[in-house]
Amino acid sequence: MIPEDLQYGNLTILLSSYSDKGRGESVSFLNWFLENIFRLDSISADDSICDRPNDRGIDGVYVDHDQEKIVILQGKIRQKEATVGDAPLRDLAGTLTQFKDRASVEALQLGGGNEELKKLLLREHVADLVEKGYGVIGSFVTNLPLDANGREFLDQAGNIRAYDRNRICSEFIDIEAKGGVEGEFSLDASYVDPMKIQTGDEATSYIFPAKASELVGMSGIDDGTLFSQNVRLSLGNTKVNKSLEESIKDKREHKNFPLYHNGVTILCSSARYINETVVINNYMVVNGAQSISTFKKSSSHLTDDLRVLVKIVELNNTGLARKITVNSNNQNAIKARDLKSNNEVQIRLKEEMKEVSGGEFDLEIKRGEKAREGAKVITNEEAGRLLLASDLGEPYSCHQIYKLFDEKYAEIFARPAVSAWRIILLHKVMERVEASLERIDYKPLARYGLTRFFILSCVFSLIQEDEASRDLMRSPRKVFEDGLDEKFCDAVTEVLKTLIVDLNYEVKSLGEGFDYKGDLKSPSKVAELRGELMRSHKKDVEREKAAAFGLLLV
Repeated sequence: MIPEDLQYGNLTILLSSYSDKGRGESVSFLNWFLENIFRLDSISADDSICDRPNDRGIDGVYVDHDQEKIVILQGKIRQKEATVGDAPLRDLAGTLTQFKDRASVEALQLGGGNEELKKLLLREHVADLVEKGYGVIGSFVTNLPLDANGREFLDQAGNIRAYDRNRICSEFIDIEAKGGVEGEFSLDASYVDPMKIQTGDEATSYIFPAKASELVGMSGIDDGTLFSQNVRLSLGNTKVNKSLEESIKDKREHKNFPLYHNGVTILCSSARYINETVVINNYMVVNGAQSISTFKKSSSHLTDDLRVLVKIVELNNTGLARKITVNSNNQNAIKARDLKSNNEVQIRLKEEMKEVSGGEFDLEIKRGEKAREGAKVITNEEAGRLLLASDLGEPYSCHQIYKLFDEKYAEIFARPAVSAWRIILLHKVMERVEASLERIDYKPLARYGLTRFFILSCVFSLIQEDEASRDLMRSPRKVFEDGLDEKFCDAVTEVLKTLIVDLNYEVKSLGEGFDYKGDLKSPSKVAELRGELMRSHKKDVEREKAAAFGLLLV
């Protein structure tokens, strides 16, 4: 990403996929920011945002439990090219006084601000966390660059962070970008002779501890070109660990830094070791962007004792660049999903997929595995969520991915009813559900990550109440063998028409009392809303305003 990408004309294109959530441009920009810079998943990003405009200077609140911080978010988009001074930062500093203690937060919750903000504060237990000692910081997000006054204010304010155009570009990571920095750069290698590893004719590597104070001198840190291929494939929040920042600030810890840090990987077109110096040309950092960015921001704390293990790779085979990038960034902790990838249940389901619809679908049971050629991929993660929402009736848990392969694994997957035919039929039903979302009047609800699973659970409840459809769902293999899968899904589409109408009515009648971000995670609220929709649909059928599921299958 380059700074010009955040100019207004280009930014509107970048935000086009967020505009259908029915929010203003600044909040859409904040949504994009949370997913791409804070690395939150889509549900967590939505949960952190106030959908409706408010007069309290707060567009969102994100609680970072790892670092015990409450982040107050404010997003600003400007159409005209200019710079940002200290005025909006001072305003944000004033906003933070509303979080100085528990009493202040409770006053905000009881005051005249909009209901969306109040629900967000209550949902995240902000008053309790402030009392517990969580720090409060403000994050100002803008598509313009800061000017000297803005930077000076930030230097003085310890509780304000600004993500302006340049910083966002430096922290945005695009795996598809070519990027990199053209030119030469030298690193002092006098501390210890580099380890040289020759990998055939394809690559030469030099490994040694380099000074952090030298690494921050590389070009392309501010505009992000140095990190254009740095990526972490796992989802979720990957901000710099709190201990990293503390180690940088504590100079007594500098000598121990190589013991704590995994290292930095630099790819280059050429590297040579001359007179205790490693000289590289045309280079890019493919692992370690967060660390180098943190070094840069903490330059005043760096000493010659702070070194980090650097692996410099001179590539003669450009095809290796992608593999090195992926593998150096994929050293994540083993997840429950990985541990279950060789489980006989998963292997059986994967093999069964070959028998359904001529092998049209493939089940991905390992992260990054290659699918059968021409097959459509369903991940076992998505399959688990479909089963959790439909069979178990728990759409409110579908954002808690860890449950799928841990505490609920046997309940979800290890049942005689679970087959490849069932998973594919649910997948096809979900496709019809997703197509119906555009008819939801309240767009933030339509685009919320849990909404599709809630509606799937409602459809499944209707299926279970109807004898004909219930029998088909009990024998999904027969549905495919008899060629009834499309007819079954067409019936789902017809049922969804009235179901969405009823949902729109319920949401409108609940008004401000409907907190979809909290309610769709609450078992009792989900059961209550689903019950209302079931009763409404039954009345529609009785009044012949809608067809019963079974009649649609005749």
